[in-house]
Amino acid sequence: MAHTTRMRKGISLVEMIIAIILFAALATIGLKYSKNYLSTELQAMKARVAAAMEQGKQLSDAYKIYTVEYGDLNQTSDLNATATRIMTSLPIPITEITNDTGWEYNSSISTTYTKKAFTIAVDANQSATSDEQYCKLWNRDFNTSITELNVSAGENMGTVDGYLAAGILNFCAGTAGTYTIFVTLP
Repeated sequence: MAHTTRMRKGISLVEMIIAIILFAALATIGLKYSKNYLSTELQAMKARVAAAMEQGKQLSDAYKIYTVEYGDLNQTSDLNATATRIMTSLPIPITEITNDTGWEYNSSISTTYTKKAFTIAVDANQSATSDEQYCKLWNRDFNTSITELNVSAGENMGTVDGYLAAGILNFCAGTAGTYTIFVTLP
């Protein structure tokens, strides 16, 4: 019987298992460092702001339908009142952004511009700068870093008239820790 010393084709099962174990170890190390690279707290804040933006859009759309059917909405802060109910049920306030105040209708948000808006107070009280962080995220005013949000306590977020003059209709404005989100209406 003649022995041949030619190259075999393919890889053995043991070699494949070793390669899989090495790839798994590298992936685990990479995941550990990528979790540190992405701020999960900041991503959660962005998700809450996106949910609040969706609530504002729902209210705005409901307002448009209401005005077509019933005319202008009178000044009221109680949107659940039978006479002014624009939705079957109002969006539940996001407790990480506000302290149970919920959305309110304001028929005049500026003395210079005749604009109506749905407003919600930003009052998170989670940290010294949590209100400012939510306001910056709403205004899409953050640095290019995906790991941090540069804000300072009591930061000036601008005025209602300033945003309206610039043509910005959905914004967060205020100073010294008193901030309000505005979703203006047509």
